[in-house]
Amino acid sequence: MEVLKGIGKLFANPLLYIAILFSVLIGYRRVKAERKSFNTRIHWGLTELLMLLKEGWLPSIILSVIAIAAGIVLPMEYIVLVTIISILCVVIFYYHFSSAVYPLGIAFLILWFTYTNDWSWHFWQWDFNTSTMHIDLLMSIPLLIGILLIVEGMLVKRHAANLASPRLQKTGRGLNAVTFLSKRLWVLPVFFLVPGETIHNFLPYWPLFSLGSESYGLILLPIVIGFQQRARKMLPAHFYPQIGKTIILLGVLVIVEGLLAFFYPLIGIASIIVAIVGRALISIIYSIGERKGKFAVSLKNEGVVIAAVLSNSPAEAMGLRIGEVIRKVNGEEVHTEAELYEALQRNAAHCKLEVLDTDGEVRLRQHVIFNHDHFRIGLLIVK
Repeated sequence: MEVLKGIGKLFANPLLYIAILFSVLIGYRRVKAERKSFNTRIHWGLTELLMLLKEGWLPSIILSVIAIAAGIVLPMEYIVLVTIISILCVVIFYYHFSSAVYPLGIAFLILWFTYTNDWSWHFWQWDFNTSTMHIDLLMSIPLLIGILLIVEGMLVKRHAANLASPRLQKTGRGLNAVTFLSKRLWVLPVFFLVPGETIHNFLPYWPLFSLGSESYGLILLPIVIGFQQRARKMLPAHFYPQIGKTIILLGVLVIVEGLLAFFYPLIGIASIIVAIVGRALISIIYSIGERKGKFAVSLKNEGVVIAAVLSNSPAEAMGLRIGEVIRKVNGEEVHTEAELYEALQRNAAHCKLEVLDTDGEVRLRQHVIFNHDHFRIGLLIVK
């Protein structure tokens, strides 16, 4: 019953519905931009929504087990602040700074300043004062933020490139090239313990359980992870895993500092500042790095450059990848989209491609072409 009540609390949290709405908006904006550049979409407009919870369910279970087993207790006032800041991070629609580290870290710093300055303030039905902060948060919050950074890094590493959307852009010489924008939201529903007396004051009939002399309630809190980054001089398959690894390293550093806070509590403050500043620097440094240098995907004299491969298409079946160059179709050299499809139409039964891969090596790919398949082979190319 306690678990079911906690799950019910998830659906009462406005953050969940705002995340759902903005996932739909992300898909709508992506489809609109793809059609502007290529006159077609790559993925269905609701793909981001379908992946909102699907890609994060396993980390959610693991995080819930860790949070409960480690006895991480979050004051309801802290949960309220995290929810408010998370909503603001989502609605601004600029997800360079929508990592979970920001609402969790900023909410903690607000409580810490309230405590150190002996403040007292009221918001809605909640009183924020020095009693809200307790020393255990100096250890538990850094550990929680470090774990969430590792989870974010793994999500970015595994999934950010999958929906990276190609956009045509002019080079300095006036030629067409392609950049790739990955813009995602993930929701991780995680169970947390809350103090029994706090939740009882707000929800008198909320079920509680006891551990020793203390009583606690369970709440399923939706933790939102936002991500946005544009790839230009690196291919998405290389760029986003590299960012993911960097975020994971930051998470490990924050966890080490969180463990040190068990012996020196004030290190917990430093670790949260490191997490916030470090995550911001990762976004800024990678953004600046991708604004300079050559485009990874641009027009080339060697042949037709692949900008995207549609799912469940003959091109995907042939294993064609973004950034590769199609030099020949059935023995005929091709340099434009028109030449590519003319060569495909000359052989309605078979397609044999000579492809120059991203390592500069030539490989042959072939596939049986069925009736009219040559019109929907599933390639978007740099025109």
